[in-house]
Amino acid sequence: MNNYRLRIEFDGTDFHGWQIQPGVRTVQRELQEALSGLLGSGVRVIGCGRTDAGVHALGFTCNFFADTRMEPDQIRRALAGRLPVDIVVHECASADDSFHARYSCVARSYQYKITTAPTAVFRRVLAYTSYRLDCDRMSEGARLLVGEHDFTSFARAPLDENVSPVCHVLDASLGRDGAVISFDVKADRFLHHMVRNMVGTLIEVGRGRFDPERVGEILGKKDRGEAGPTAPACGLTLVEAHYPVG
Repeated sequence: MNNYRLRIEFDGTDFHGWQIQPGVRTVQRELQEALSGLLGSGVRVIGCGRTDAGVHALGFTCNFFADTRMEPDQIRRALAGRLPVDIVVHECASADDSFHARYSCVARSYQYKITTAPTAVFRRVLAYTSYRLDCDRMSEGARLLVGEHDFTSFARAPLDENVSPVCHVLDASLGRDGAVISFDVKADRFLHHMVRNMVGTLIEVGRGRFDPERVGEILGKKDRGEAGPTAPACGLTLVEAHYPVG
């Protein structure tokens, strides 16, 4: 049995997230069915993490074990004809037996995109808001998220008592291009809804309802009720899963 590593892209709009769930369409199910049909046996695919329904990915890493003589790039090309158009395999490579897409991952990067102008063409990947947003104020608030903190205030409530609320945010920044504001965040781990709750809070800062300093105060409260609303899933994209070099 050889270990293979995949880097995939998917449009999450029509999926109920990554992980297999009964009776609904998921990325993991589509990928496992395509690989099992190709390789002639049941294949279990391990993902670098879970994504919510409607969340997208540009560089989602996963791995699987299989007994096959096919070369990795042959697998990649063959999958192209078996997968739906909203999943693309960009890379297939051999991996060490010890590689695990989830447990070997040391950090993940996400991007959230907001537009202040209505759009029909990009509505699947941009979250629209009618508010006028001050990007500089939002950037001030985002800087307070960097570091190791208890992110209970930004997690989906109630937080599972078996899950540690402490995460280390390595970078959090905003940029603007016309009507589109991008929020980029990288951390060693994320809690459920954490990025979307961060964005919902930063929107409150950008529209003037919260002062930037309140983001730090919200962190200290450790209370989901103190933060802003959960931003829509459509604006969120997992950009990259990071692994040790060498």
